[in-house]
Amino acid sequence: MNANTRKRLLSDFESLDDGLKVAIAGIDSPLKLGLAALMLAKDRTNVQWLTSAEISKALERAGVAVTPDRLEKALARANDRVSRRRDGDEGSYSLMTKGRMEVESILGVGKISVSYVEGDKPRTARRELREILGGIRGVIRICDPYYGIRTLDALEMLHEDCEVRFLTARTTENPARLQGPLKDFRQERPKAELRTCDDPAALHDRYVLSDSALLLIGHGLKDLGGKESFVVTIPRDLAPDLLDDVREAFDRRWSKANPV
Repeated sequence: MNANTRKRLLSDFESLDDGLKVAIAGIDSPLKLGLAALMLAKDRTNVQWLTSAEISKALERAGVAVTPDRLEKALARANDRVSRRRDGDEGSYSLMTKGRMEVESILGVGKISVSYVEGDKPRTARRELREILGGIRGVIRICDPYYGIRTLDALEMLHEDCEVRFLTARTTENPARLQGPLKDFRQERPKAELRTCDDPAALHDRYVLSDSALLLIGHGLKDLGGKESFVVTIPRDLAPDLLDDVREAFDRRWSKANPV
C-alpha cells in the first residue's frame, strides 16, 4: 500500500460516524474485528488487501485497540471468509462474501436505512447531512434539479478526495450572485464539477450515488431542514442492478450536460 492510500485509509477510519465506532468497539472477537475492518476498508476506501498490521492501525484510528499478532492468529482460522496472499514477508487479507455476511448485521450495514430530517431545524439537518455525506467515498454522482449557494455548502461536506459529479438543471437564485461562490468553490474543490442537463424535464429525482450505496433524498441538498424530509440509503449488495442502472442513466445525461 502506498503512502497516500495508507493516509486515506487511516483518515477514513478516524472519520467513521460515532454509531459505527461504537458498534466496532462492541465486537469482542479479534476475528470479527478483522473482518469488519476489511469490509470497511473495501467499502469506504476501496482498499482490497490489508496486512494484520494495517488492520490494527486502522482500527486504532476508530478507537479500538487490537494487536497485529491477535489479528494474525484470528484471520489464520478464518477459512473461506477471507482470501490470502503473500506480500514479501507479510501476508495480507481480502474479505470474501461469507466474511461480509458475518459482520454486516453487527455493524448495522447491508440493509436499507432511513434517516428522518425534521422541518424548520436547518442546523440539525445540516449536521445530520454532514454525517451522511462525510462517510461516503469514491466517485460521487449527485442528481438534484435545483442548485444554489447552499448546494455548495452541502458539497463541501463530502470528503475532499472524492470525485464529485453534480448534475442539475436550474437555479432559483440570481445567477450573477452565484458566480463568486462558484469560483471560490472550484478553486478549493477541483475534484468537484457541476453541470446542467440539456433536458431539465428529465431531472425529477434527487439522489446521491456512491460506489457502495444509493441515497434517495426527499428534498434538494440546499433545502434540507426547511421542510421535513427523509434520506433513504440502499446498499449496493441489496440492489446491485438498480445502482448500475442509475449510474448508466446518470452518465448518459452527464456526457451531454454543460458545465455550470
